[in-house]
Amino acid sequence: MDVFENNVDNLLVKVKVIGVNTASNEKISGGLAALNYMLEQNLQGVNYIAIDRQDVKNLGGCKAIHKFRLLDMADERNLVRNLRGADLIFIVADGVWENIKAVALTAHCAKKIGVPVIFMAGGNFEDAEDEIIFDALIKLPSKNFEFDTCKIVKNFIELSTLPGQPKIDIKAFAELLKDSVAVLGYGERDGKNAVVKAAKAALEQVENNEENFKAVTKILFNVTASKGNLSLEEAQKLAKLLKKHAPKAEISFGLSIDDWLVDKVKFLLVAAQ
Repeated sequence: MDVFENNVDNLLVKVKVIGVNTASNEKISGGLAALNYMLEQNLQGVNYIAIDRQDVKNLGGCKAIHKFRLLDMADERNLVRNLRGADLIFIVADGVWENIKAVALTAHCAKKIGVPVIFMAGGNFEDAEDEIIFDALIKLPSKNFEFDTCKIVKNFIELSTLPGQPKIDIKAFAELLKDSVAVLGYGERDGKNAVVKAAKAALEQVENNEENFKAVTKILFNVTASKGNLSLEEAQKLAKLLKKHAPKAEISFGLSIDDWLVDKVKFLLVAAQ
């Protein structure tokens, strides 16, 4: 059941983030702590949902409006109803093996919506791929987990809402992820050669999580920067750089302009087979 019986949030919300608590004994783990951090940052256009199977008191420490315990089929159906209307769903959990069943059930419900499900996993994720279904995976260290997950969600929102040409949107990601499992990388750098440095940081993250990156057949990346740090020519050079690492890949990209970044550059990379 919906623990606090809240009204449905704004139906125009297109990005939904589910934080799954994997700790016990009235402790809040990375999943719920990440939701709290995102709420503190006041990200716009996001609907937050908290999950815990063990103790309702854990949910009480999370600031998200919607809070669920997945104890039976009725709870799962209620979660699915709450997820409808999303264009993109993030599942956020740290220390997955501490409560693998809660994470797996959450992912199972999310996949029923028929939109891309991106799983951001912190800490040890060894062999958990066999237990959890998702469309794209981002592996993150437990250190700074809340901060890193917030940056990635924010970047997805920005690439859809900021001006830029060419543009990619959530539907482009949905098409890329269709019938495949992808890995994502994210880089953020400033100063001299920030674009290349951010791209290399994202590429390194993806290559670390993809056993055979050379076999990747589809790559999508987005660069967010101020107008002075962003050009179509630079993006085309980055595409050639990625082609050297994944020669079989069909590469497409988008550009987003955010003059508030000044000399900082954000680079989001998605690779799928």
